[in-house]
Amino acid sequence: MLDKVRRTISEYGMLKEGEAVLCGLSGGADSVTLLLCLRELGYEVEAMHVNHRLRGGESDRDEEFCRRLCESLGVPLAVERVDVKGYCAETGTSCEEGARELRYAAFERSPVEKIATAHTLTDSLETAVFNLARGTGARGLCGIPPVRGRFIRPLINCTRQEIEEYLSRRGQGFVTDSTNLEDEFSRNRIRHGILPVLRGLNPGAEAAFGRLSRSLRADDEYLFCLAARLLGEAKCREGYGADKLAEAEEPVLSRAVILLLKESGTAYDSGRVAELCGMIRRRGGKVCLSGNVYALCSGGVFRIAEPAEASYEALTVEGEGEYEVCGRRISIVIAKKDQISCKINKMFTYTAADYDKIKGVISIRTRRGGDSIRLEGRGCTKSVKKLFAERIPSERRERVLLVCDGEGPGMIEGFGTAERWAADEGTERLLLFGVKND
Repeated sequence: MLDKVRRTISEYGMLKEGEAVLCGLSGGADSVTLLLCLRELGYEVEAMHVNHRLRGGESDRDEEFCRRLCESLGVPLAVERVDVKGYCAETGTSCEEGARELRYAAFERSPVEKIATAHTLTDSLETAVFNLARGTGARGLCGIPPVRGRFIRPLINCTRQEIEEYLSRRGQGFVTDSTNLEDEFSRNRIRHGILPVLRGLNPGAEAAFGRLSRSLRADDEYLFCLAARLLGEAKCREGYGADKLAEAEEPVLSRAVILLLKESGTAYDSGRVAELCGMIRRRGGKVCLSGNVYALCSGGVFRIAEPAEASYEALTVEGEGEYEVCGRRISIVIAKKDQISCKINKMFTYTAADYDKIKGVISIRTRRGGDSIRLEGRGCTKSVKKLFAERIPSERRERVLLVCDGEGPGMIEGFGTAERWAADEGTERLLLFGVKND
């Protein structure tokens, strides 16, 4: 078991020897196994437990178990309590999805760069079956990826049976979420009803799925590389050239559309992707994606945007100085790194960016539908809508300021700078965006 985890970490380049890693710890068998394996393999392990407060005393029991386990192992533990019901009522998400979003948001706030979650090969098979049932492309049949940004899955080649045997041999206890024993949720129906049938057909069903997943993922990654290249070639000032996009074979065009939908932060399914591919091939059409966000194809150009008539308060930055936007005072400082300190006004809270990485005109505005950003250190692109839902009260969201260039948001007040604007050792000039302290 330990050797399998070691090989998985090495195969996917998850961790360097002795590297610090945060372990998501629910107290269940999978996460307890993950914690023990990472510790025995010599990594600098910290743990985080997220109490969703959905199961009353049982949720508190799980938290207490994690506290006692980490104390006995000498592993630092952070505990976060989240209001899943309130979040779901506000955002309209399901209880399962809301819990997942809040849990991952808590993980992402950790300063530890690598975050290990206890997803197994069995979980990955369950996910693939679920995606198959509701209709999916090749990526959905791949199951759970071993690595996604900061998140790593060292147990992704291990089955649940192997994990239970590992804990039994060690005499290590764990807690069981009572909802996992019910068939109310789709995943539980797959776990209790479908997987036993698959194992009856082939006792090595999970291992067979692992081989299929690996093959499909390699093919899918290659096609997404072709799709990204296609978008680069089709890029134009107004959007993307429809003629160039329409030249692509369907597997590449559909993935190019998926990349654009993800960039816009818009939810999609296979039907929506097919609809937009058809619009591109017809060279015309308009589809409402969500709220005030549309996919448009006209004049030989395809783009995902908001109607031109939609107005937002925005300010074009023409140089250093103090400005007012949305009734708020801001400061812009542009200077060489060694000249910054003498220009800072202490009445403002500043965020820094590499000025020479900014593309085109700088503007400051509030959020728009479809805004997304890949924040420095996060390892993933996320919609601004979801970022705000995690941290900003609804009454304040329309006042949070974004600094943008020709490629979209590059900085968000209170959240930081986009990866593409991040300062590094080669930075010569900085742009400092300051908001006046209340």
